[in-house]
Amino acid sequence: MLRLEFEGVVLKRRVGNPNIHMVLEYSQATGVVRTLVRGGHKVQQMLVEAFAEHVLGVKANAQKIKAPCLDLSTLRTGFDVPEVFDDGFSLVQLKSLTLLSPDGDLKIECTAMQASQQRSVHELLKEKLPGPLEGQWAVTAAQVNLYYPPEPGRTRSRVVPIEITSRGRLNLHKFDNKLQAQLERYLVKVGILQKGQTLSAQELPPEADVVSSSSAFED
Repeated sequence: MLRLEFEGVVLKRRVGNPNIHMVLEYSQATGVVRTLVRGGHKVQQMLVEAFAEHVLGVKANAQKIKAPCLDLSTLRTGFDVPEVFDDGFSLVQLKSLTLLSPDGDLKIECTAMQASQQRSVHELLKEKLPGPLEGQWAVTAAQVNLYYPPEPGRTRSRVVPIEITSRGRLNLHKFDNKLQAQLERYLVKVGILQKGQTLSAQELPPEADVVSSSSAFED
């Protein structure tokens, strides 16, 4: 792209390279990779291929580097992880669900509104629109809100949102290592993640190689 850039005190128009923001997280213990890249799938794929080649020392086959498909079907009945209260949270709310009809012709996105007083969206669906939960509709995306108790002198609770899709896109990169490990533990507990798909260094290394156990996603 053509850009105006200073060369010393002289302003010149020349071909420049735009900045592309990207984050790559890698756990040597588990072999799991997660990426966040602005620029779409093509740029994300280039980053994953380059990292795989760096780790393996050989050029990787791009067809083997795919994001895992995650099964979100357990969220039909909520997000039942009692351990969250031991970790200091006071409330768990399944905030939203995205469901796809069996024939793929219809997608619905359901969100629990503020008027619901923090009720979970699956409870509201059971009351008002039970068909998608009772049928063979696939859960393709979800958001789970975890609430800390209000701090002294405050009325609003701090919320930690977990955003996840069946294509393997997660927002865990937004949190520090300790909280990220907690959230991964919850996702393992409900069966969405396997132990070999976590970044936690406490997990035992999976038998699969680095490329096939990659967990990649793009923004």
